[in-house]
Amino acid sequence: MHWLDWAIIGLYVVVVTAIGIAFIKRASGSVAEYFVAGRNLPWWLAGTSLVATSFAADTPLFVAGLVATKGIAGNWLWWNQAVAWALAVVFFARLWRRAGLTTDAELIELRYSGRAAGFLRGFKAVYTSLIFSTCTLAWVMLAMQKIVTATLGRPAWAESLQVSVEAALGAAPGSIDVWKWIVLLSLFGIATLYTVLSGFWGIVVTDLFQFAIAMVGAVIFAVMAVQSVGGMEDIKLRLLEQFGSERVGEAISFFPDFSPATDSSWKPITTFAVFLGILWWGDCGGFAAQRMFSTRSERDSILTAIWYSIAHFALRPWPWIVVGLVAFLYYPGLEDPESGYPRLLMELLPAGIRGILIASLLAAFMSTVDTHLNWNASYFVTDIYRRFLVPSATEKQCVRVARVSVLVYAALAIVIAYHMTSIKEAVLILFNLQAGIGMVLMLRWLWWRVNAWSEISAMVASLVVTTTVHYLDARWKLELYDAQKILITVGVCTPIWILATFLTSPTHPAKLEAFYRRIRPVPYLWGPVARACPDVPRGRGVAGVVVLWLGSAVALYAVMFFVGKLVLLEYRDALLAAGVAILASALVWCCVRNRSPAEQDGFALDAE
Repeated sequence: MHWLDWAIIGLYVVVVTAIGIAFIKRASGSVAEYFVAGRNLPWWLAGTSLVATSFAADTPLFVAGLVATKGIAGNWLWWNQAVAWALAVVFFARLWRRAGLTTDAELIELRYSGRAAGFLRGFKAVYTSLIFSTCTLAWVMLAMQKIVTATLGRPAWAESLQVSVEAALGAAPGSIDVWKWIVLLSLFGIATLYTVLSGFWGIVVTDLFQFAIAMVGAVIFAVMAVQSVGGMEDIKLRLLEQFGSERVGEAISFFPDFSPATDSSWKPITTFAVFLGILWWGDCGGFAAQRMFSTRSERDSILTAIWYSIAHFALRPWPWIVVGLVAFLYYPGLEDPESGYPRLLMELLPAGIRGILIASLLAAFMSTVDTHLNWNASYFVTDIYRRFLVPSATEKQCVRVARVSVLVYAALAIVIAYHMTSIKEAVLILFNLQAGIGMVLMLRWLWWRVNAWSEISAMVASLVVTTTVHYLDARWKLELYDAQKILITVGVCTPIWILATFLTSPTHPAKLEAFYRRIRPVPYLWGPVARACPDVPRGRGVAGVVVLWLGSAVALYAVMFFVGKLVLLEYRDALLAAGVAILASALVWCCVRNRSPAEQDGFALDAE
């Protein structure tokens, strides 16, 4: 590391900290300011913050690892989420904003009645913050620790310190990785300082700055990586020389090759079908819903989802994919494919540029950590502390508790990160958990009969089944591939929550009617509730939502492939993808423009 690299990194840290400090006073005013920015975010700021949050230090490593092991098509592991976000654009975004909450867990007592609803709200807050979000924080910290180790190495003083610590604690040699603890604690200090002080306003403004830094760094790295091997056509030629024509096709194809001669992880075709048909299930809640709660209007919420979908799927991933291909050429057969990205960074980039890249990865890391810490604190304050522990707590008391809880969640993430070894394995476990409950999360907006016990049974079953399957697979060497684990989880959880739904009483009619009047969902599966509320505008029917959804999904994938084909210099395919994107977008636009007056409330960018 050159002194210029350190200077750039130091300047970045100073600027981000200064932005955070500037919002201390505003964040201290109320819970709404600290967690949802007073519900006054414009769509472009909320959407950019959402993109920045989902761009963490682990993301380029994860994508590079997928490209190295499965080719470009390996990205269907997360590309499937475009289906969910197309549905968010046409349906969920406006409903989340219409709910006007602080956390998605609050929706539970808005939607369900009785003690089961109160229990579920608290359980959901603990389950999401401790399992989903904190584990996500842990693998983000693990990725950043890998980057720091790859760029700085393990200094001699760290080895000496490790010997001293182990001797003082009476531990066996090598049992405590002191350097890893030092790196994780240092990252914790940088990332949490402005998060604790500035609340959500500071987070979204720093996210805007961090996203710009992260994208500039990623593009610079991609351009220089391609130039180092002579250009994109030379990448294809070198792949051909090293691995043959079949391997080249597998590496750069956007779709998996299901033939018997290829990677067994894509066999049978059910793997791809599960990724595209099941893995995306959900209602785009969590920190995405937090952005939608924070927007000024339903229109801004929908535009937030649109901007996020385009930036996240069509624009952002291609620099990482390109670097993943180049890293694959430089380091074929790398034991840890995820380490190819930081290793190439250190060996390829000159001083100054290297500092920009490391600062960009630090920006990606911090933009994810700040959101998850604030999001976790929002669960604790809103759904546990104020709901169950101290209902009479003042706004200032809640803000103080929020700041303390940020520190606690960060400490938990550090402990988990220390014991975690694989980013990909952690991602797959959380995907498995989500698949088991995803259908219930969607149906609670669509079907009146879903109740609190539906969600409780789905969450418990998903946790038990996922944990059991992964344990048995590891212990008995079953060698289950990812799709099989997901199918087992969904296959066991679905009949459990359906049975629980019909064996328990439905939500109280008054609660259902209040929810229906406030949210105004698609009325098709709300029969008795919709009939009890004839004055509520019915909006667009199921067929209209499905057409908008599928049209939006096709348009989004077409734009994504258009950009990708341009990057790979495959211009004919790029033109074809552009044509599909234009036709699908035209279909969506016609459906929106031709809505009837009764449907205006259902999907309207010009409603406010």
